[in-house]
Amino acid sequence: MSVVQQRDLFPRRVRKFAAPQKEVTLHIQLVAMLRHCIRPDVIWRHIPLGEHRDPRTAAKLKAMGTMPGAADLEFHWIEADGDGKKRCVLHLELKAGNRKQSEPQVAYELAMRLLGDQYHVARSIDEAITILGTRGLIKSNVEVCGRRW
Repeated sequence: MSVVQQRDLFPRRVRKFAAPQKEVTLHIQLVAMLRHCIRPDVIWRHIPLGEHRDPRTAAKLKAMGTMPGAADLEFHWIEADGDGKKRCVLHLELKAGNRKQSEPQVAYELAMRLLGDQYHVARSIDEAITILGTRGLIKSNVEVCGRRW
């Protein structure tokens, strides 16, 4: 978190407080790490839906089929199953601080879980890496966030 200064009620004082981390900062830091530590056979992508857009662009994207509430990151990979191979999908929503999911995000999570996909919300880089690492998506023998996967 960055430290922000704010003028106090008294003219010669300045208060310092920690500014809340923005989701975009969390997102960019995580993606930078993933570029170095994710397994090469995992296909992953960012879903760009959260930015402010002018009404024309928003209308065009809606007409093109954007889905409100889609998770920030998607991960696709193959796991060995008893009968052969199984395709797996994990949706990862990043939330900074104590922000809650919006109604469309909760609806999207339910839809993905009903399809059999995995869906997780991470509030820190450590939490996101742990979610991915416990599913075996981090390269073996790589140390990330203080843990060797």
